[in-house]
Amino acid sequence: MKTLGERAVVIGGSIAGLMTARVLADHFDQVLVLERDHIAEEPALHKSIPQGNHLHALLLGGQQVLSRLYPHFTDKLQNLGALRLRMGKDNAILTRDGKAYSLGGSVREPRDLGIDMYCQSRDLLEYCIRQCTRESANIGFRSDCAVRELVWANKRASSVVYDYDGGRHSVRSDLVVDSGGRGSQAPRWLKESGFAAPEETIIGVDFAYTSAKYRIPHWSEPERFLSARPLGPDYPKMGLISEIEGDLFHLSLGGRFGVYPPTEEQGFLAFAKSLHTSKLYDLVKDAERASDITSFRFPTSLRRHYERLTVFPEGFLVLGDAITSFNPIYGQGMSSAALQVQALRHLLNERAQGTGRLDGLAASFFAHTDEVVSAPWTLAANFDFAYPKTTGERPPDLEENAKFFVALEALCAEDVQVHTLVMEVINLAKPLSALSEEPLRTRVLANIRE
Repeated sequence: MKTLGERAVVIGGSIAGLMTARVLADHFDQVLVLERDHIAEEPALHKSIPQGNHLHALLLGGQQVLSRLYPHFTDKLQNLGALRLRMGKDNAILTRDGKAYSLGGSVREPRDLGIDMYCQSRDLLEYCIRQCTRESANIGFRSDCAVRELVWANKRASSVVYDYDGGRHSVRSDLVVDSGGRGSQAPRWLKESGFAAPEETIIGVDFAYTSAKYRIPHWSEPERFLSARPLGPDYPKMGLISEIEGDLFHLSLGGRFGVYPPTEEQGFLAFAKSLHTSKLYDLVKDAERASDITSFRFPTSLRRHYERLTVFPEGFLVLGDAITSFNPIYGQGMSSAALQVQALRHLLNERAQGTGRLDGLAASFFAHTDEVVSAPWTLAANFDFAYPKTTGERPPDLEENAKFFVALEALCAEDVQVHTLVMEVINLAKPLSALSEEPLRTRVLANIRE
């Protein structure tokens, strides 16, 4: 394959940026990752990841991409302490009258769906990905490094200007990928250079997490991941608890529209007790808290429509949360970013086997990422718009989709294959369109008519 350039620069050294660097390393002589935060040598959160203190589970779609990028990735993750669970068996949803094993509660007995999920702290997951990425000798990292601007030449991103070690520096690049998160400066940089900024779609979800870690030496449940999901549009509270590394359990409580979990211990525990089930409270009320109680508020989901831009500079791409940031309750962000990285890998391989040129890469990439992002965005939006207080433009088929999913959920109880397919779609391992294929669609529609 042809080399596509001498140097690529990645803005942002978190999970999306690390995966991006690994893909670029196959096609550029050198890859430089510029991260504004200080990055420790051991597992540790950095300050620009406020959601990092809250419960993280790695969905199947993300696992699959990471395993393609890094041989034996899940083995390495487990060796560091991550917990491997089997969906449908090792996780359960707490209802008012017991446990359920499907999203809508129709499956009342555990069943092994053959789908792995991995539970660990965000810092351990990112540390594992970083260590795997460092195995590529042509990838360099600079932390404590603030990117200030892009330099353009002939409507192409030609270099990156950044502050590092007390001075201002510039590095030439053949390709710049901005994976700097929701706070990406790409829209501003585009406008300043004479290009249009992308249109945005915003959904006001007004969600807040509060979380803490506990030592629970006498865990009483057969499942290692329990969720008390909201019961409906008039009930904004929820809670999740999962075992993670270090013999710890991570408890995250959440609420919407002003009903936020408190950050002081008495109020935090009272919120857990006030859920529709007291199970989470009962598990931690006498346990030793092993961390601070931390909070994170997420006012809006945001989607930037780079795919709609008719003109875009050469040598520049945007990826990950810089394109779309989802309500974190659905755990889609990391896997969505991984699938975007997979799309980039596919396009770069095509270029390397063909012309060896990067011209027109952005248009192809953003068309692919639009497809990647549409499924998780649609799933999250449908769930979020079930709440009357959620703001934003509601899809015209919202009620129809809700009826479809209710009927689909009913089929999960009687057909384990349907249940497995639904979880594969929710886990971003299969496309959303798989739920509308025949003969499943006819079966679901028949359930709706009954």
